[in-house]
Amino acid sequence: MGVDCFSALPASAHRAERSKTKIRDAAEVSFFFRRAYGTGPRLSASADTQHARTLSLSRTHLGIGPVAINEIRQVGHVRLSADPIDKAIVVWVTRGTVSSRCDGLAGRAAAGEITVLAQHDLPARTELHDLNQTSLVMDPSLLARAAGGDPGGDAVSPIRFLSFAPKDPAAGNLWKQSVRTVRTLLSSDSVATPLVLGNASRLLAAVTLAVFPHSTGVGARAADRTDHHPVLLRRAVEFIEANVYRDIGLTDIATAVHLTPRAVQYMFRRHLDTTPTQFLRQVRMNHAHQDLLAGARPHDTVTAIAARWGFMHTGRFAALYRQTYGHSPHATLRGDDGFGPWLRTRSGEPPTESQGVQHIAF
Repeated sequence: MGVDCFSALPASAHRAERSKTKIRDAAEVSFFFRRAYGTGPRLSASADTQHARTLSLSRTHLGIGPVAINEIRQVGHVRLSADPIDKAIVVWVTRGTVSSRCDGLAGRAAAGEITVLAQHDLPARTELHDLNQTSLVMDPSLLARAAGGDPGGDAVSPIRFLSFAPKDPAAGNLWKQSVRTVRTLLSSDSVATPLVLGNASRLLAAVTLAVFPHSTGVGARAADRTDHHPVLLRRAVEFIEANVYRDIGLTDIATAVHLTPRAVQYMFRRHLDTTPTQFLRQVRMNHAHQDLLAGARPHDTVTAIAARWGFMHTGRFAALYRQTYGHSPHATLRGDDGFGPWLRTRSGEPPTESQGVQHIAF
């Protein structure tokens, strides 16, 4: 399952917000769920009488703009009946059970399983029993833009989940691995740069779409397939190279050259046989390569350098790096790649600054 996570998010996504909540009162637990997940007047949250005295809840919250990762431990049984909550929520259960019903679909998860809770724009009923969970809460617009390939656009079709269960166990494991990676990576404020935070949000949205069956009505427009003179391509490339360290993406590139995102995609495909996001990735890979060459162990690590340039998965970064340079990033950082003080190209010459990025003649 390919996941592409390069495009800019609003400025509000460029800072991590952390908080902790502990509640040991049934009424307060009910209020927590109303405040956290409910906006409609028909929402109710109640605890079974036999569990009311023991009902408690604790939450660790990590907010990244349009995405939040919550670690929730709840003792007792809670029923929720809510109007549309305008959030897409996926739950990963580590203890207890969760079940929900919405628009004819049912979701259920026990320990080790994941499920979508509801369609973001429809009412749902949910039951939580002695639940330890990791919940991923996302703005539906983020999912819609990710599905449409236009992360900064306004006119996007809403996502509709066709099933609340993942496509298969392997897909579920992919989702859990991605959430675990982001949660671990962002545990350090020093790593949580704007570029990392932006890519983390888009990674989680993209992997959710890859894992859960869904539908969307985004289609291509004829105007986006209009050819464009290479002068606009040159401007797009110059913009990428000048802003590679920033959390930029397809929408920013399109804005810089006054084209639609799909027109930019078509232009890169026609003239460079690649996509804008792939080209951006190549440029960032080159910068990561230079940092690895200049790195000093143990102060620098492959994981930290990869994350610095927007590569969230070290394993995928290592594979791409080997494809590009013929060596592992760890070998480059250690300096034991067998090519002396610098990596050499296959012709035997030292690599140029642009190795790993295709040469472009305008």
